[in-house]
Amino acid sequence: MSARRILVVDDNDDVRSILVVLLERSGGYETLEAGTGEEAVEKAISGRPDVILTDIILPGINGVDATKAIKNNPSTAQIPIIAYSALPLVGWKEQALKAGMVAYLQKPFNLQLLMETIQKFIPS
Repeated sequence: MSARRILVVDDNDDVRSILVVLLERSGGYETLEAGTGEEAVEKAISGRPDVILTDIILPGINGVDATKAIKNNPSTAQIPIIAYSALPLVGWKEQALKAGMVAYLQKPFNLQLLMETIQKFIPS
């Protein structure tokens, strides 16, 4: 079986790089990267990830609007999307879940919580 693929979406290159290294080393996942909401939508369509891990605040369209676009496309609608953000949960969590995201992690989060959340949505 091939490695499971995760699309990591964050406009902060350092945060995105850290997440990619953690996912590849700790979880054995393949990763795709995007720095904007628009790029996330494109990579979701072209890369067909098993899960998308996205920040909420992004340049261009935000993570909530990118999720709506991904969920409205029949070829990507089934991909589970996990949000993470330093924004307070109040308001944003509801928007994220209403848009179709399956989970919302508050930054900073620990690696164990991240991996457990991802594993809920990627069959082993």
